[in-house]
Amino acid sequence: MGIYLMEAATKDYLWGGERLREEYHVSSEKSPLAEAWLLSCHKDGESKILLSNSAKLPLSSFLQENPKSVGDMGTEFPVFPMLIKLIDAKLPLSVQVHPDDKYAALEERSLGKTELWVVLEREEGAFLYYGFKSEYSKDEIRKAIEGHFLTEYLNKIPVEKGDVFFIPAGTVHAIGAGICIAEIQENSNLTYRVYDYGRKDKDGRERELHIEKALSVMNCKKTEIRDLTSSGPVLPENGAERLASCPYFTVERCSLKEGEIHKRVVGKESFLSAILIDGKGKIVQKTVRKRTEEEGASLEESRQEMIAEKGNSFFIPAGSGEVEFSGAGNWLFSFLEK
Repeated sequence: MGIYLMEAATKDYLWGGERLREEYHVSSEKSPLAEAWLLSCHKDGESKILLSNSAKLPLSSFLQENPKSVGDMGTEFPVFPMLIKLIDAKLPLSVQVHPDDKYAALEERSLGKTELWVVLEREEGAFLYYGFKSEYSKDEIRKAIEGHFLTEYLNKIPVEKGDVFFIPAGTVHAIGAGICIAEIQENSNLTYRVYDYGRKDKDGRERELHIEKALSVMNCKKTEIRDLTSSGPVLPENGAERLASCPYFTVERCSLKEGEIHKRVVGKESFLSAILIDGKGKIVQKTVRKRTEEEGASLEESRQEMIAEKGNSFFIPAGSGEVEFSGAGNWLFSFLEK
């Protein structure tokens, strides 16, 4: 079916910066430019497919017209299962938590939110919060929220470019100032804020907190800080790093030098999202069609080639076959896998 460049939906949250526009080639008139939703069917921000005739089509409309493009595994979900963002946190994000699927379905008629962060850039001294240092009661946590010292209970983790964090639903967390990340998550925009530094929105009002709901869904136990920032094994069959896998997404990272080629087969099981997070690259898809007897009954080969810049996002439909990636750059690949 081809390789499709995506156009992102964008958000101008008060904590955002300008890095996505200046370094990641995200086109938007919004400022600050906090988030770019690179792959999204969500009603709060839908990305678009750029067609060969220069037309733009919302991703949901494309999938309705081409239902097999999501893959056999994708059709098992009631909605498109994945949402992928770039996030530029010039200022710290709120301390927050996301519900799991069961709670979200009962209380919000939504999916929950498990997510993966890949750190793309960071300023000197940047850090994030991830889970609790010890196990606390909900009364203790409530008092910490009301007393504005909740962050003293949280694990404060310095970050480096390339670090990877898997964040199950229920984990209290916050992205700190000076961090740019790629976020691969469930298709949900459900966030419960528990602490927001007393900040006010553009209308001068403090942003809403969701303390009772947050207390209902958060994991209050001690979060074991293992080697959270390490990636998975390099897969011998394709040379990529396995970063994480769960029912909603599997994510791999591939670093290429000039002259190297990374080949992947996009089978009928799942679509492939390919995002160039650094450098420059090229994607090539070759297809072979057997001509009819009227056409000469020979084989006809066609070739599609696309040049990629840092920040470009591509949607490759299920069943596309072998795709080649080259150039000096780093790719993030996201797909569904049993």
